[in-house]
Amino acid sequence: MNVMDTISVIVETPAGSCQKYTYDSVNGQMKLKKILPLGMTFPFDFGFLPGTKGGDDDPLDVIVISEFSTFPGCSVECRIIGAFIVHQSESNNGNKMIRNDRFIAVPVASVLYEKVDTLKDLPKKAGTQLEAFFKNYIEQEGKQLKIEKRISAEQACKLIHRCEDKLDKILLFEIFLPLKNNRAKAFPKHYFDDLRNLLVKKFGGVTVYRRSPVTGVWDNPETGHEQDELIIYEVMSSTGDEVFWRQLKVDLANQFSQDELLIRSSRIDIL
Repeated sequence: MNVMDTISVIVETPAGSCQKYTYDSVNGQMKLKKILPLGMTFPFDFGFLPGTKGGDDDPLDVIVISEFSTFPGCSVECRIIGAFIVHQSESNNGNKMIRNDRFIAVPVASVLYEKVDTLKDLPKKAGTQLEAFFKNYIEQEGKQLKIEKRISAEQACKLIHRCEDKLDKILLFEIFLPLKNNRAKAFPKHYFDDLRNLLVKKFGGVTVYRRSPVTGVWDNPETGHEQDELIIYEVMSSTGDEVFWRQLKVDLANQFSQDELLIRSSRIDIL
C-alpha cells in the first residue's frame, strides 16, 4: 500500500506580498491584518496547518517553498521537510516567551523542489533567508524571537501529530473491507495488519470490528443477491485529509479487487 504522506496547508500570505493576511475563523474568510514596512515582503508563502494547535493557541505556522504563485486562502498539498523550533515574546514587553514553531513545506506539485525532502536539501541561502525574515518580521511588531534549533522532517511530522491531538476529534471515518475474495478465499492477514499499522501511525489509534463481522448484502443483476463478510476499521480525526482518503480508497480497492469500496465519514459530538 502506497499512501502519500502529505498534509494540506492553507496559504494566508503569498510570496512577494507586502500585505499580511490572516484567516478569520469566525466568518470563514481571509482578512487584511496589516501592511509591512516599505521594502519588506514575504520571501515565501506563509500559511497554517488546519486542525492543529500550537503554543500560541493558533494553528501551526508553515512556510511553503515553491516556484509558483498562490493566493490567500489557497489550499496546497505539501510534504513537510523540517521545522524551526522558535520561542517569541507574547506581548510587546517581551516578559513572557511562548513556543511558536515554524514548519517548512514543499508542494507535492513542485518540479523545481521535487527532490527536496529535508532542510539540508535546500540551498544554504534559503535557510539563512528564512531565519532573517522570521526575526525581522517579529521585530517590526516590537517583539522578540529566538530560534532554538532546526529539526528534521521526521521530528517535525511527529510534532504536528502531537499538536493535532490537542484538538477535539470530531470526525469519524469508517472503512468497510471484505474478509474474502470472490472465490471465498480469505485475503492475506498482512493486508489487514498493514492497514491497521498505517491508521495507527497517522491517527494515533484505530478500532477494528473483527470478532462479529458485518454482513453486506447487495443485488447483482446477473447472479441475484450476493453478500460479503466485512471487517470495519474506525478512526477519529479533528480534520479530513481529502488527498489521503482518496488515495487510500484507490489503493484498497486495487488491493482487495473491489469495483467499489466504502469509506464513510460522519461528524460526531464529544461528550
